[in-house]
Amino acid sequence: MKKSTFLVIISIVLLIISCEQEDDLFDINAVRIPQTITAPSQFADPNLNQQARDLYSRLININHNKGIAFGQQQPFGTGNDFPVPNKLEQDFFEVTGDHPAIAGFDLELISLQPEVDDDRLGFLKQFIDRFTNSVIEAHENGSIITMSWHHVHPEGFGSSFDGVVAKFLEGGEFRQEYIKRLARAAKLFNNLVDAQGNSIPVLFRPWHEMNGNFFFWGEDFRTTDEYTQLWKDTVRILSEEFNVHNLIYVYAPNLVSNRSEYLRNYPGDQFVDMLGVDVYDFRNRNFLNNTIRNLQIVEAVANEKNMLFALTETGLENVVDNNWWTQSLYKAIRSSSITYTMIWRNDMTTFFHAPFLGHPAKDDFNEFLQKELILLSGDIQ
Repeated sequence: MKKSTFLVIISIVLLIISCEQEDDLFDINAVRIPQTITAPSQFADPNLNQQARDLYSRLININHNKGIAFGQQQPFGTGNDFPVPNKLEQDFFEVTGDHPAIAGFDLELISLQPEVDDDRLGFLKQFIDRFTNSVIEAHENGSIITMSWHHVHPEGFGSSFDGVVAKFLEGGEFRQEYIKRLARAAKLFNNLVDAQGNSIPVLFRPWHEMNGNFFFWGEDFRTTDEYTQLWKDTVRILSEEFNVHNLIYVYAPNLVSNRSEYLRNYPGDQFVDMLGVDVYDFRNRNFLNNTIRNLQIVEAVANEKNMLFALTETGLENVVDNNWWTQSLYKAIRSSSITYTMIWRNDMTTFFHAPFLGHPAKDDFNEFLQKELILLSGDIQ
């Protein structure tokens, strides 16, 4: 046999094996069984307001009776507070004719607003007002709000990640910067009020993906005790010192291998209201198994703790597989009792996670969204 022919045969065999491995956790006969949990009597914030408590009960009802709420980070185009070329405006609504059930936002840029302008030129106020208006718009469109916070390094981009968390803690070099950031965030959270004067609740994911090494609060740059103390400080300072009472706190690691890894940085039941996990498709043929396995891990923990759980971030960058929605994401979540899942944002035509008008994945995306299990804004009212 010629060497080239032999290599072709080996390649085909390896491809077949990899395909089988990709599908080995997928059970076409598996049926989604909603969680049998009840609204907690105690939340991370003991003084959580009624609107946030009602949202938690509403999420339980959605989980029990409707299906999986589907969302997108910053579904209005760019997620950044500066102009970008070729921005995609309102593409989610243009493609689907509805708004997402979950709308994600991020507080990353709040710490970059000029200090000198806090009281003089009002740049911080302008930022908070623009941010607030976007959240209120999403809320009025029927979307449930979630927020993450990609903290900017206190010493600027490119600085060492080592020891930053420790410096955020009591007595640390960055403690006052940390308090200032929380004070700014508190202004924004307390500014979230609808047209009827009611507080807008938020599913808040601070310090997420902590088991990775892409953020300064990641696994290799601090101790577990330092991380859990930072989480506890965040909850306590926002609720007790800044009177923020509209946040449901969501613990959300990145992809994990087992239960132990998932819980390694867990700050304790009294500081967490909901569980999540972030799993993306990196085109390594592991997405389906990784997602099913991770959701099984989190579901077991969530049921034990009487907590809702979600696939808090997912997606395929630039949607390079036109059938990804029905053949990958739907297969990964169809039998899970997650409350919601959310894809990442669309910034421009070189960085996006939902199809825009004219994209070849548009029809498959809509087919996915038309599944009875998958819910948009209009389905959860």
